[in-house]
Amino acid sequence: MQRKIFFPIFLFVFPFILTAQSTAKEWYNKGIELKKKQDHKGALTAFKNAISKKADYQQACYEAGLCCIELENFEDAIDFLVKYNSGSNNDKKNKYNELGYAYYRLRKAKNAIEEYEKTLALFANNGVALRGIGNVYFEIEENYVKAILYFEKALAVNEEESKPLYYKLGWLYNDKGRYEDAIKVLLKAVEYDSEDSGYREELGYAYYMKEQYEFAITQLNKAISLDENSKLAYYYKGLCFIATNKKGDAMSMYYKLKELSDDEASELLEKINGMK
Repeated sequence: MQRKIFFPIFLFVFPFILTAQSTAKEWYNKGIELKKKQDHKGALTAFKNAISKKADYQQACYEAGLCCIELENFEDAIDFLVKYNSGSNNDKKNKYNELGYAYYRLRKAKNAIEEYEKTLALFANNGVALRGIGNVYFEIEENYVKAILYFEKALAVNEEESKPLYYKLGWLYNDKGRYEDAIKVLLKAVEYDSEDSGYREELGYAYYMKEQYEFAITQLNKAISLDENSKLAYYYKGLCFIATNKKGDAMSMYYKLKELSDDEASELLEKINGMK
């Protein structure tokens, strides 16, 4: 009985001794293994253990920073990433882009732009940095002129990875009254993702503003087929019917919209009542 009891206890104790004596490299390798399994929390613990055994473990700092970003611990990500120093321009680019993203998620626009600009100083056509700065100007600074410039350049130099920008750029063109340009990129947006109702709404709006009502209604109908609660689609369909003097059809949009939103419905009804 004693041998049977002692053996399993040894199995538990021996791995503990190995773990306690693991080297920084062993902890790092464990972190990489866990990261590949998408266990970012476990990987972060392993990378922290590696750093505790070797404070200047550069790659462990970088990997820990990436794990923090995956876990949306952006302040911690910054702390780890600033400790990562590599002589390689490519590694520096990766560091700057990750820092830029972390600052962007923390809505620290100035810091984010500074990090992305460090990347552009090394690689002027880096799509990640161009998209990153564009997003900062679009979503945080609301500087739409600069957002357009960066989104346009990102699409010019790296279109394949920048395709999600089609919608944002279309929205920006619409905001600036550049409806022809909006239609061009929004058609690419719906080609990229034909199942997003928001893309169809924005395209329908652009056609409406160009007074191309049949095209607008086609896109707005598609938006409704994708999202039966699309308030914007019903609203702009109503406006299309008003513009083409179809009061009954406009009223049907009003009744549908009233089920979804009193504010938009009231606004549409006011326009319907203003019809001659």
